[in-house]
Amino acid sequence: MIEELLMNVVNAMSNSLDEEQLDKLQNVLYINFHGVRVVEEKNELQATGTDSDTVKMRLFVASKKVSGRQDNTLAQYIREVTNCRNALQKNIEDITTMDLRWYFGMLRERNKISMVTLQGRMRYLNSFWTFLQKENLVKDNPVARIESLRIESTIKKAFSAQELEALRIACERPRDRALIEFLYATGVRVSELCSLSVGDIDLYKQEFKVMGKGRKERRLYVSDVACFHLYRYLRWRMAKEGLTMEELAQKPLFVSAKKPYSCMTVAGVQYLVKSLGKKAGVGNVHPHRFRRTFATDLLNRGMRIEEVMVLMGHTKIETTLIYCNIKQDNVRESYRKYAA
Repeated sequence: MIEELLMNVVNAMSNSLDEEQLDKLQNVLYINFHGVRVVEEKNELQATGTDSDTVKMRLFVASKKVSGRQDNTLAQYIREVTNCRNALQKNIEDITTMDLRWYFGMLRERNKISMVTLQGRMRYLNSFWTFLQKENLVKDNPVARIESLRIESTIKKAFSAQELEALRIACERPRDRALIEFLYATGVRVSELCSLSVGDIDLYKQEFKVMGKGRKERRLYVSDVACFHLYRYLRWRMAKEGLTMEELAQKPLFVSAKKPYSCMTVAGVQYLVKSLGKKAGVGNVHPHRFRRTFATDLLNRGMRIEEVMVLMGHTKIETTLIYCNIKQDNVRESYRKYAA
């Protein structure tokens, strides 16, 4: 009943407000009227429900592990389900579509998260409830009735040659230079980078294997420039840590600059490249942008998209295309070459 009343308000204002204003009105209504009910509804967590929720999450994680999902991804699923459950203060089986609309509206209005981030969170919750519904653990999937989000399609830019050079100049330590050259030359994901050991890299063949998403192994290659700086970095580490090359082979590939020289984490790599960007005067520097630049530059230099797809670890060409910005000059030249 309350949902119908709120939608009547939104519909009544549709001729007076634009789409953005209507979205904001709808979010504000859901936030302020959350908890207002025509009839009394159970709203407190129960002891048996808490145990039941835990079982549901464990079963969900087990099913995803069987399908090859990695621990980091599973942790993101459970984190979002837990955040949603805690915010609503309800057992999972009692959460309704109306509750979720309030939750998503709160994230937008109070937490100011982007539509892209919100879409990702919705995807996690939808996957969770879809599993529960298929296993007959809940009656229906409340996420399924949430309207699809309108997200503006923006072109995410790769680094320009000038920006890459500025980042190189900003590197003071051999480790930093080796890291950005390695990211750019291989297109490796930051999570994959942090899982590598020194011994995983064949410096003679200039290649290595990595375990990507879905536990799929692929072979990647290291450019001459990246190999030079990687070898220089490893020599620097041998002197600094007092290790031989054989001993170093058992250590993580990229480590902290100070003792105890622990393996760099994803957050550590993100912080480092962001700091280099700030020093170099380059905006929006993050590890994934090196991956985008890797794919874009290979395509612009003439590499077949099917081959780039293999290097990126994608299963669909459409995914590879999302990463790539084709230069308009190349489009013009191809048109002149192939057009009748």
